Amino acid sequence: MALLGRLRETINAAVYGRLTPERTRSPTLFERLTVRRLDDQWVLRLHPWLELAGKATTVLYCVFIATVVLGADWKGVVESALNAGRPVKGAIVLAVVVPTLLFIAARSLIGWLRWRLQRELWRRDVERLSAQEPSTV
Repeated sequence: MALLGRLRETINAAVYGRLTPERTRSPTLFERLTVRRLDDQWVLRLHPWLELAGKATTVLYCVFIATVVLGADWKGVVESALNAGRPVKGAIVLAVVVPTLLFIAARSLIGWLRWRLQRELWRRDVERLSAQEPSTV
């Protein structure tokens, strides 16, 4: 039983060590090489542009899906682009799957970049507020 108790304490200490506020606030290597180097002004400017890029990506994908539903000949477009007009097996699947995968990849990348910027904004706010002395009431 003592062994299990020590094992539990060791695991708890390791988990709590990884979840401390200091560890979650510290920038990762990627953040130190990218967003940490940007001025506050650039971080604030990039965030709305990434938001707009995400919305534009979604609108483009919705327009594409609308054209598929309304009956645009995407199979012919894929066949003419890939095989000089000769039939391609699975061209309609290719015409729908590739844009869908591109949309998912683009939205994921944009969301990940926005998350890194938001994390940097949060980290800078915490540093700014921590540097201020607590006000007396």
